[in-house]
Amino acid sequence: MPARHGFKPLELSGLSQAPTLPRVVRAARPEDPALSLITDLHHGPCVVASHLDGLPQTLHLMMRAGVRMVFVSGADGKLVGMATAEDIQGERPVLRASSHHVPHRELTLADVMTPVHLWETVDLHRVRHASLGDVAATLQEHGLRYLIVTQRKGTEVTLRGLFSASRLEMAMRTAIEPDRHSRSFAELEQALAH
Repeated sequence: MPARHGFKPLELSGLSQAPTLPRVVRAARPEDPALSLITDLHHGPCVVASHLDGLPQTLHLMMRAGVRMVFVSGADGKLVGMATAEDIQGERPVLRASSHHVPHRELTLADVMTPVHLWETVDLHRVRHASLGDVAATLQEHGLRYLIVTQRKGTEVTLRGLFSASRLEMAMRTAIEPDRHSRSFAELEQALAH
């Protein structure tokens, strides 16, 4: 930005010796504010892939971006789903290829993604008053690895951020294991719906 807007470049200096690596002062605690570990999508781009992208192509995109989850856009550019590395590399593609009698290499994100209508989300308003322990309990109870945060403004709902179970586990130095009973019930309910 030009200096005429009142901004000035910061003074830089060289190093005479290599700096030491930072030490974690303390692990995140369950009572810490949830917003302390949210990935806020207002402050950085999210990784988006097309519903027509192939699975190897998407994995390559994820590796380049350093993420394990992508949002999926439809032909009109609107959000239609999400896919994790596990969705792409796990049993979902094998089952889909087998049940639809198509070669694995012909599968696209549309075949393995979790569509928007199946997402379980939380509103930013609730997150503002929540703790990391609340987020961890939500991930655990619902068997989620990602908790998507939305924000309602009038009638519009915007994707606002997300929590990653892996990030919480590293920060809090604990495992977030899914509640097998809740997950089994949810899977049973989903199977009965079809």
